[in-house]
Amino acid sequence: MHRRLHLLLPALALALAMLPPRAAAQGAPGVRVDLAAAQATRVPAVSATHILDDPPLQELMHNGFPVELNFRLELWRSGGMFNHLESSTHWEVLVQYLPDPYRPAYRILRRDGKQSEDFGAITSLDSAQAVLAQPYRVRLAPSHKGERYYYNVVLEVESLNASDLGELERWVHGDLRPAVKGSGNPLSALRNGIGRLLSRVLGGTHRSYEATSPTFVAGEK
Repeated sequence: MHRRLHLLLPALALALAMLPPRAAAQGAPGVRVDLAAAQATRVPAVSATHILDDPPLQELMHNGFPVELNFRLELWRSGGMFNHLESSTHWEVLVQYLPDPYRPAYRILRRDGKQSEDFGAITSLDSAQAVLAQPYRVRLAPSHKGERYYYNVVLEVESLNASDLGELERWVHGDLRPAVKGSGNPLSALRNGIGRLLSRVLGGTHRSYEATSPTFVAGEK
C-alpha cells in the first residue's frame, strides 16, 4: 500500500501542476470579471484582488523592482460544438514602490491603448490593493444580438528586471517615446522595440490568474 502511494504521489503532483489557473477565492489572490447591465448590453468590469499579498513579490517590489500586471480580456461566443473567440483586448498596470524614508508610498499607473491613468502616491499597501480591486469597465461588446456570450480574463503578474529600471523611470516621466511607430502602449513598444522589459520568470515571481464571467445573451438586460 505504501509503495503504491509512493508511486502515485509524483503523478499526482504533476497532474496538479498542469491544472489551469484558478479564479480568485475570497481573500485569495486572483482576478475576476463581472457583468453590469448598461444600454441593453453587458459591460465587463475587471478587478484584481489581493495580488500584492505574495511575500516574494512584496520583497522584490520593496527592493526596487516594479510589478507589472498584464490583463487580457476575451469575448467568446457560445454555441454549437465549439465556442468562438470573437474579440479581445489588453491593458497593463504598473505598481512601483517609492522608498521615501519619511513618507513611503506606492505608485500605480494604468495604460490602455493610448489612454493612461496615474493614481499618484498611495500611502499603504492595503490602499494600493484597494485600487487594483476597483472594477475597471472595458469596452468589448458583442456583435451578434441574441447570441450567447461570456468573457474570459487572464492576468499575468511579473517583476521587472533591474536593467529595465532606468528606461521605466524615463517612461514614467514621459521622456521615452514608443520605439515602435504607431504603438499606443509604451510598455509594449519597449518590449518589442528596445527589448529591455522582462519577459522571463524572475525568482519565481511570475503568477497567472484566470476567471470567466457568467454566460449572457447579447441585447438582453
